[in-house]
Formats: sequence, C-alpha cells, structure tokens
Amino acid sequence: MKKLLSLLALLFPVVAQALPFVPTTSPNTLPIHWYYLKTGNKYVYASPDPTGMADSDIYVSSSTTNSDSYLWCFVGNSTSGYRIYNRATQSYLYAGPFMGEFDPFDYFEAGSGNNFYIYCNFTVFGTSNVIKNYLCYSNSNGFYTTMGKDSYFTVTEAFVEQPVVVTADPVISLDTYETYCVVSATGDGTVKLYVNGSNVENPYSILRTDEDQVINVTATAQEQGKEMSTVTTQLTIPKLENTGPGPGPDPVELTLTPTEAYTPHNDADQSIEGYDKMFDKNRNTKWCVVNTSGAWETIWVDFKSNVAFIPDKYIFTTGNDTYYFTGRNPKKWKIYAKAKVNDQWTTIVEVNDGDVAGLGTNSTTDYSFNVNGVNTKYQYFRFEVSEIRGKDGWNPNNYVFQLAEFQFVAIAQGSSEFKGDLDGSGIIDVEDVNAAINIILKLNTQADYPGNGDMDDNGMIDVEDVNSIINIILKLD
Repeated sequence: MKKLLSLLALLFPVVAQALPFVPTTSPNTLPIHWYYLKTGNKYVYASPDPTGMADSDIYVSSSTTNSDSYLWCFVGNSTSGYRIYNRATQSYLYAGPFMGEFDPFDYFEAGSGNNFYIYCNFTVFGTSNVIKNYLCYSNSNGFYTTMGKDSYFTVTEAFVEQPVVVTADPVISLDTYETYCVVSATGDGTVKLYVNGSNVENPYSILRTDEDQVINVTATAQEQGKEMSTVTTQLTIPKLENTGPGPGPDPVELTLTPTEAYTPHNDADQSIEGYDKMFDKNRNTKWCVVNTSGAWETIWVDFKSNVAFIPDKYIFTTGNDTYYFTGRNPKKWKIYAKAKVNDQWTTIVEVNDGDVAGLGTNSTTDYSFNVNGVNTKYQYFRFEVSEIRGKDGWNPNNYVFQLAEFQFVAIAQGSSEFKGDLDGSGIIDVEDVNAAINIILKLNTQADYPGNGDMDDNGMIDVEDVNSIINIILKLD
C-alpha cells in the first residue's frame, strides 16, 4: 500500500498554487512590482474620496483604456495577507465608499491560479461577527460588494522605470494653544521626531509653564533608496499668559485620566476612537460614539485629575471632520465635579445650546468656555452629553458624537480670583483666619502660605484682611 501511495505521489505531484502577481514588500521600498488590474475587459483605476473626508479611502472605477494612474501593487506576505496599493493616490484599497475605513481588502485566488477575487473581512457593527464581502463589477451597477463571487480580477505586470525618489527635508512646526503646545513634523516617507534627543510620537504635546522653555527638535525622514534627511532647530515654548517668573501665581499642570464611560447603543470601535482618545493630548485622535437606536441617549465619561484644582475654564477640541459633519458636536452638556471619590456629584457647568455658548463647527479647533462661580478644589469629574446637534453619520439614521480633546484650565495657586484661601485648602475657613493672624503677629510670613490673603490689595496682611475673611465665612460678603 505504501508503495502504491509513493507511486501515485510521483505520478500526480501536489503543485503549490502560484500567485498571479509578485508581492511588494513596501510601497516605499524598491523593487516595486506594478500591475494593471482588470475585471472583464475593463481596467480598474482609483481616485480619492471625492468629499475629501477620508484620505485613505479609494473610490474604484473602470475604463477600457489604461495609463500610469491605473497602476497597482500587492503589498504584504503569505502570513499577513496582501493589500492592494494604488500608485497615483499613494493609498491602499479600503472597503470602498460608505463601508468604513478600517476594513482593508485582501485578495482571494481562484482555482486556476490566474484569476482571483478581491474581498474584505467586514465586522458587523455592534457585534463580533465577521463576514466576507467581495468587490464585484457589472456594466450596469459599476462596483459593488456582495457576499458572493460575482466577478473576478486579473493582472498584467507593467514594467515601470522606478525613479530614485529623494524626500524633501522634513518641516518642523509649533502650534501654540492655551495651556500646551504641539510640536510636529511633516515630510515625505517616514518622519521621526526627536525632542531634546528623545524619540517622541509625532505630534508631541508640551505643557506650558510660567517661564519660556527652549527645546531642541530634530526631524528625520526616510528617503526611498537614500539615507535619512535630517533637519534640526530650536523652538521656544512660550510661557502661559498673565504669569511671569518669580513671585505671583503658579500654573497648575493637569493630567486628566479617564476611568469609565457610559455609551448605550455605541457601535464605534473603542480601540480606535474610544473615550480615552479625548484625554490623550493628541488632536489627531477623537472620541466617537455611534448611536443606532434612532433616538439619541445620554452618554458620559468619568475622569480624574492628577491634582485637586479650582476649574477656571474648559476647552473642547473639535474632531478632524467636524466642518463636514457639524451634527456631531454636542449641543447639551453638563460637567459634574467632586473633591473625593465617595462624594456626591456637584454640577459646575450646564449648557443647553452649544451654538449659543460658542461651540463652533470648524475641524480640529479649540473652543474655550468659562467655569463660573466655583471656588472649591475638585479632583473627580464627569462630562455628560444629553443631546447632539443632529443626525450626521455615514448612515443618515444614526446619531454620531465626536470630540478630539477635553482639557481644563485651573485657577493658578495664589490667584486673586480666589482670595482668602491662604492655606490653599480649596475652601475659606477658620484656618485661613489663623494663618492671617499668624502673619500679623509675625509668627509666619506671606511666603509661608500658597494662597492669597491680601483682600484689599494694599500689599500686606492686616486686620482689615482678617475681617474680610471672617465676613466670607459668615456669608456677610
């Protein structure tokens, strides 16, 4: 029997099926094998999303003629699969128009070894179910996707002379915002950013303090077939407004950390656009919530600060496509706060119309709002959205909320906006009276206390200041 099997193996060897193309390691690494892609007698070409919304999305079309703009390569390997890259748009073939940008197409080779089908593994919203959608074409319907193999594709290799592409020097930029600055670098190829010698993510956020900060920034860009292109410069991070070195208010550096969120009927991919993205100090990410229930339901996120502080302002940074999807902005929101984790929530902000409050619809833009009437230090917060501007998703029946960043601005320690809290406890009480008396009796000095007790701004702590503090405690002022 074994001899028979051996003989059959010799007569009918198992032939490994060859790919109908030669894979390319990377679209930025030579050699690149370019192909004309065809379905039937039509050549397939690509154009970016005509709305300009998603740079990575490719809209596929076909024609009986071809040109250099129709060139494709197959990037990957047998383990990870192959993604289809277009030379003209310099982007990958994604899951087609209106199907989401996170489901790349792969290929499926047919039995003949010459033809293949293009498909994506598509995750059904709100579930973990994965289905296979094939990219198909017909003269009447153009390109469409189905779960069946309606049409196949073939390739013809194009012998393209590959020019040596020299990457332009990277460009370093500094964007200044109210409490922090963002250093970033742009350029062709792969750009890396180094701040003071350390490799950092691009962009890189730096908190502003009460003094200017000088930093050394280096950006390097990988050139195709060449060595690295490097640019080095010095940048000055400007100090916070209304503060200065030496005596005076000290800025409070805040780090906000999300702890929990409530998002009913949320179909967004939390690993990509989860609530943590609203606190990552990266303006290019965002928290996005998709509601498919047909009626918006209140969402919220809890977060805490690294220190207790008195909120002075809060800042929203809008999402990257808010200009196009204006309905995704919040309309009604509240901010709750508490000093200790087991305390009851106190409402410190309530907005019933974001448009009236001044929340605009420009993309990736900071909008600042005051927190009025708060003189208590808080460390725990909840941001709640009970209504958004309107339905504005890729499905017209869905509600979608998004914000890129949320940040607080604290009242600086010693600020005149919170006079009377000499010991910096966050409340005005008898301890502040004792502190003022100790200064008057010269048992301590003003420099021994973090707060401001000079109630009448005469440059000293005296009996009049003690009386003013007592009146606040007794609610006479």
